[in-house]
Amino acid sequence: MPDQTLVGQLRSTLGRLEAALGAVDEALAFTDLNGIVEWTNASFDRFVGLSRLQSLGQCLSQILPRPYLHELSDSRSGLPFWSSGSEGSSTWELLGAPLRQVIEVSWATVDLPGKPSLVFTFRDKSAIVQAQDKLIDARDQLEAQVVERTLALQLARDEALAASQSKTRFLANMSHEIRTPLNAVIGLTDVLLSSSMEGQQREMLETIHQNGEYLLSLINDILDISRIETGRLALNPRTFDLHGLLNDIIHLFQYQASVRQLGLHLSMPPDTPRWLVGDDLKLRQILFNLLGNACKYTNEGEIRLDVDALAATANGRSFMFHVSDTGIGISREALPHIFEEFIGHSNPAQTQQSAGLGLAICSRLCQLMGGKISVDSSLGSGSCFTVSLPFTLASQEQAEIVRGNPEESLEPEIRILVADDNRVNRRVLELMLARLHLSADAVGDGNAAIQFVRNGNVDLIFMDVAMPGLDGMAASRQLRSEGYSDLYIIALTAYSFDSHRQECAAAGMNDFLSKPLRLADLRVALSRYRDWRRATESVASE
Repeated sequence: MPDQTLVGQLRSTLGRLEAALGAVDEALAFTDLNGIVEWTNASFDRFVGLSRLQSLGQCLSQILPRPYLHELSDSRSGLPFWSSGSEGSSTWELLGAPLRQVIEVSWATVDLPGKPSLVFTFRDKSAIVQAQDKLIDARDQLEAQVVERTLALQLARDEALAASQSKTRFLANMSHEIRTPLNAVIGLTDVLLSSSMEGQQREMLETIHQNGEYLLSLINDILDISRIETGRLALNPRTFDLHGLLNDIIHLFQYQASVRQLGLHLSMPPDTPRWLVGDDLKLRQILFNLLGNACKYTNEGEIRLDVDALAATANGRSFMFHVSDTGIGISREALPHIFEEFIGHSNPAQTQQSAGLGLAICSRLCQLMGGKISVDSSLGSGSCFTVSLPFTLASQEQAEIVRGNPEESLEPEIRILVADDNRVNRRVLELMLARLHLSADAVGDGNAAIQFVRNGNVDLIFMDVAMPGLDGMAASRQLRSEGYSDLYIIALTAYSFDSHRQECAAAGMNDFLSKPLRLADLRVALSRYRDWRRATESVASE
């Protein structure tokens, strides 16, 4: 009875084992060492397309699917694949199928008492391999798309770069061509205004000079648009007279306001600091734009420029500039976008066109200078633009350099050479130097400048950058290569891009002056030369 119970338990266990092996996805088969089939599971039966009874007693190599027969024996020995060892594995791939069919085969020896057997496992890897193939195809397509897109972006970048370079060259050339005659207009009127001329002639000269400055600011507006777009706009701080700047601006717009029968007023507390260090040209540009708009959009009433100096800080002092008018005002809908590019002022009462760039430039310049701009306006009630900007208070020495006597800056016997191919430009600089009680020799090209230096008796050269033949930068490099390290070279150029300034420095030039040249700028440049000369002589004497 116990034996029957044990037999029953064994039968039950074998039944469960048979059911479990029949449920697995892998095809399983037991054979003897010669490959004669002794047992299979349901997955193997489906794999070979035979029932278990049909497979039993058959040689494994005879019943496996025909497409895989080429994998069943070693091509060199002709022996069955399982004869290479007691255990092993192999991968079979069905060639020529629309989708890849891959079978992984493994076998191992099972040492049963008296009768060793082989157990074979056949795993269908087709789904995994096909998924991998899809992933590889997708990756290859994505890489191809990335390469294609990268090439397209590189082409677009190259085209944009070429367009940007073309625009930069155009703006630089345009700036050069316009600044060259402006150098004569502003420079000569600057010289004349520094004389004792009085009355109506002085007034007319001041008008010419101020409008020349205004034309120069328009050129700078165009260049600033390009610089803002490319992020190359930089500050050029220097010592300046705030009171003089504000009065000049009001004086320039006085005629325009009087023609329109508008009042134009400047209000500034008496204790407002006069001498500051900052980018006065950009401040002038901001106020020019705001006052120009106020005159444009005000048909009656008045325009005011009110200035407030805020409390001093460790880094300087902030100033508030309020430009208010009684003009047509700005609608509530337009206010949030008023400082965006190409947003023109739209109002039925408006009689003049606007490109929509002035306020955008003002906003960018304020941000660049560490300040901000805001507006308070309503339709039909006028507008008030408020600009807040920080400046550094100038020291007494800095102020004296700008307004001081030229005789105190340099000795009259300094040996100066002017190298410029434009006769008018040479004459303008000669007259400016004469106002500072200085004289200069002049040549018309770089080769002549080099030869003049070789002949001796030159301390300082004002070198025009753009000259025919040997230009100013090439001449400077040549002089430096010949050992003239104690020669001070100031670049003169009608180009105003910062990259051009860097190129001049790389060529060995000590300083940089942009045309149109002003008497105050010349005085400051000569002061820098004086300081450099003193420092050089001090080092040489040690």
